[in-house]
Amino acid sequence: MPTRGKSAHDVVIVGGGVIGCSIAYFLAAHHGIQAVILERDGIGSGASGNAAGELAAVGRHQYSDMYTKFILQGIAMHHELADEIMDTSGIDYLFSDITQVRPALNRSDVTDLQYQVQWQESLGLSANWVEPSELKSRYGWLSHKALGAVETVEKQLESYPFCLAMLRAAEKLGVTVKSGDAAKIVQLPGQIVEVELESGETIQTTNLVIANGPWAVALGASLGFTIPMKPLRGQIVHAALPSGFGLPSYSIFHDSNYMLPKASGALLLGTTDEAVGFNPFPTKEAERDILASVVDMIPPLEAASVIRTTACLRPSTPDDLPIIGQIPDSDGIYLATGHGHKGITLALITGKAIGDLVARRNCDIDISMFKLSRFGTMQ
Repeated sequence: MPTRGKSAHDVVIVGGGVIGCSIAYFLAAHHGIQAVILERDGIGSGASGNAAGELAAVGRHQYSDMYTKFILQGIAMHHELADEIMDTSGIDYLFSDITQVRPALNRSDVTDLQYQVQWQESLGLSANWVEPSELKSRYGWLSHKALGAVETVEKQLESYPFCLAMLRAAEKLGVTVKSGDAAKIVQLPGQIVEVELESGETIQTTNLVIANGPWAVALGASLGFTIPMKPLRGQIVHAALPSGFGLPSYSIFHDSNYMLPKASGALLLGTTDEAVGFNPFPTKEAERDILASVVDMIPPLEAASVIRTTACLRPSTPDDLPIIGQIPDSDGIYLATGHGHKGITLALITGKAIGDLVARRNCDIDISMFKLSRFGTMQ
């Protein structure tokens, strides 16, 4: 047990984003374990609260079959648990359907997207190829240059309310939040882990979950191992349309550019993936680039005005897969980070998997592909 004179808790989760809040919820709801969430800035203040919030297995990337099936499991959990989480928390995060349109803007796109339709169908996913002659009547916001498109029906939610809902549901089950900035982790004898805060305070625990996005790298270094992950800044333009313009009922995605109308009435335009270190601030240059790209693809957006531009830092790994699981040769230290663009989508499945591991229960979710050891960086 933790020594006297120290703040002590059975489970400490570093990071109050959607991953950390989800882990806390599953520990409490499924295992009766009340964790403490240690958060530096504010719940959902990073990528979790600033994400676009569309849940799609296929989009700008075509992942491996195995990872795609994991993503589909994650989306299925959103379907299964949305009512439970919203009822428990009292927060409606507007979980709803939206049609996603992925246009082909050149001949190479046509080949790639038609192959994707076949690949999605092989996985049991519904996807439909729309011929150019049908686009104007069905998706009139698209440029006439589109040579066809893939349409699918996806789910979306409001990211910040979703993060708050996970926290509120967890708090009702006894989870608490502590403000603090974790600076260093020390593994002590007797399966005790000590977290040193920037304030000088120390917290001891027998189970530590590191779920603070790209800042996990520094905590890994304090334990003597390398987490191959970097922050990528993603910027999103929040736009408004003139009076008389109704929001379209569908989203449009092409590579990193998109238009996403939200159930709340918001209109999001994105995005960027910028390697700028830990600089979290939006830029006018990115705002101009995003607007130019989406207007070229979606001409009616030329009439849109900018409300604001937001930015966040997404944790990105070399293979675009998250890092989920126990740190090798450690006693009670777990990682849940590196989700990139899929943090919201994979929040629930990650929360359940880590919750089961911490509770020493059998986990029926295969997370073997997400081990840190796949990078060969353990020292």
